[in-house]
Amino acid sequence: MEFDLSRVLDALPAMVWIARPDGRLELINRRWSEYTGLSLDEAHGRKWSTVFNPDDLPELLERWRSILTSGQPGEMEARVWRFDGQYRRVRVQCSPMLDDAGRLIKWCGVVTDVEDIRRAEETLRRRALDFQLIVDSIPVPVAVTTPSGAVEGLNQATLNYFGKTLETLKEWEATDAVHPEDLERTIAAHNANYEAGRSYDIETRLRRADDVYRWFNVLAMPLRDVDGHILRWFELLIDIDDRKRAEAALQAANDRLARASQVASLVELSASIAHEVNQPIAAALANAQAALRWLGRDPPDLAEVREALDDVVKDGTRAGAVIDRIRSLFKNAPPSPENLDITEALSEIVALSRGKALKNGVSLQVQLSEGLPTVRGDRVQLQQVMLNLITNAIEAMSDVDDGNRNLRITAGRDDDNVFFTVQDSGPGLTPATLERVFEPFYTTKPTGLGVGLSICRSIIEAHSGALWATNAEKGGAVFSFTVPISTSAISRKGVQDAVMPSQAPQPLADITS
Repeated sequence: MEFDLSRVLDALPAMVWIARPDGRLELINRRWSEYTGLSLDEAHGRKWSTVFNPDDLPELLERWRSILTSGQPGEMEARVWRFDGQYRRVRVQCSPMLDDAGRLIKWCGVVTDVEDIRRAEETLRRRALDFQLIVDSIPVPVAVTTPSGAVEGLNQATLNYFGKTLETLKEWEATDAVHPEDLERTIAAHNANYEAGRSYDIETRLRRADDVYRWFNVLAMPLRDVDGHILRWFELLIDIDDRKRAEAALQAANDRLARASQVASLVELSASIAHEVNQPIAAALANAQAALRWLGRDPPDLAEVREALDDVVKDGTRAGAVIDRIRSLFKNAPPSPENLDITEALSEIVALSRGKALKNGVSLQVQLSEGLPTVRGDRVQLQQVMLNLITNAIEAMSDVDDGNRNLRITAGRDDDNVFFTVQDSGPGLTPATLERVFEPFYTTKPTGLGVGLSICRSIIEAHSGALWATNAEKGGAVFSFTVPISTSAISRKGVQDAVMPSQAPQPLADITS
């Protein structure tokens, strides 16, 4: 079922935005658009900055660059020009969305109008008069506590959320309000910062009056006298449950897209699969017919019959192995590490790909070094990577003249790794594509999903290897990956630090289709 992300974001009762890993705005929901008066086209990329107060913009951009560099959740505050012609202070909170391998694929943010809260805080700092009257004017839950942490005052929004009186909440324990899974972490953060006198910002789930837990951003700030002594603590509870749900929805959508890409690639190979299965079946039929002929002799030649039937068994076993291999690729099975013969695994994938290569007029050459050592890894996942790279290479040569479509597959050993390389004779990769080719959702195919290569890189990095792309000297693209020979993974900082294979493979087999 197609997943409409923009509909989900528009349904959220919060101002939400989505940005690319480099910080360029990609999507805003209806509430944020209505608040600022900007459409997505007017805010796309980096044009969103036009709604912020020019006096606040330099500090805002500097903070945003710092968050992008750190890759960690962060927050910012600035004044925004609202649709009605006045500047309002907003709080921008953002979190990175990661894939299964921990790679940043999107930024997800929520914007909260905190103008009323900030004005109330300024009023509290100017006048320490009637705390209860002031905090009741704040539209979010607020708590006022003594330097020791005892509850002194709560606003009406707090009483309404928990469904308790002030007297009851003063005696309430944290175990009654905080979700059990968050309790230990929340209490530790609270106590440590109270003792140190530091402001803090934590996320936790709090139980509402109807026993429903919702996520809150708890902001605590000490109010000090002129000598620096803490007079009181103020705690603000910002409801972020909608943002959390949006993040979960985005992650679920990414998981579905990744699975769809894997299945789509396998469907395209159905003709090759049929050809592969047909070979052992045809051989088994020929051997069975030979056995019948030997049995028809007078007397029957039982030795020849036995040999022919042995061949039938082998052919049947080979056909079953092919079917099992294809079934495992379609199943969403968990990784199953084993000591893997990379030569055998590659040969199976080449056999699956040969039909597609022939159909597209591609000359397929395979060159393997002798005596390649085993690697520790998941057979199905590594074969999925090989299959994806080979299929992409074949499709990349669709516009090349017949007779000039050459695909070269190389495997060899480089120090402590086994490497695998796929080189095509297509148009190669542009500098812009080389820079972004492994980004999630980036594709140069008209009907591509843009998740295949991102998934491939995640698989290889999960095997402590590296996957990268270059252009060949004489034209065409080259995709390569390495995986460690032994179970002890070699530390790698990333694709930029990956070492290109230095040992040229010695030919074991040249297969031309």
